[in-house]
Amino acid sequence: MAGNVLYIPYSIIMILVVIMLIVFTSLTKRTKTTKYIIAISLPILIVFQFYFWNLEFNDFAKSFVFPSKEFRCEYEHELKDLSIPLPERTVLKGREDVCSPFYSTFVNEDEFRSFYQEELLTMKNKGEIVKYKYLERNDVDGDGNKGFLVELASGSKVDIVIHKREDSNKWLISINSISK
Repeated sequence: MAGNVLYIPYSIIMILVVIMLIVFTSLTKRTKTTKYIIAISLPILIVFQFYFWNLEFNDFAKSFVFPSKEFRCEYEHELKDLSIPLPERTVLKGREDVCSPFYSTFVNEDEFRSFYQEELLTMKNKGEIVKYKYLERNDVDGDGNKGFLVELASGSKVDIVIHKREDSNKWLISINSISK
């Protein structure tokens, strides 16, 4: 399934460009050039199509090339001036313009816990947050969610939770504001 609707026209345009390249070079009777263009363009086309249509590979590539560095929310008053850092190789899974709290990451539980213990301690020392605590709880499904409950100076709380995604080796991070 496509990660973005625009991947459909991108794919069609890329395939048409490769076909036009092959036709153009084959009409010029340069078989050596045609072979080189096919040898270069087809693997590139395949990698891009794999990126467009395989969400696991899409997340994997984005985690290296375009990782999300921090959670910022301009639309909620309590979170307006707060910037919550994210672990390395974390990818936004929602929309950027609406305070999406959903992220996919390739770090495990232990790395998540040590990362946020360090970052939240730094934020507490800077006065950005009042306090935080580590929580482990079970859902109605029996799945264990682990994370941190962070209290802001305004009295509001932010829940930073990690849980294992069933169908892959990735972890999902959700950041939710809990009003006072």
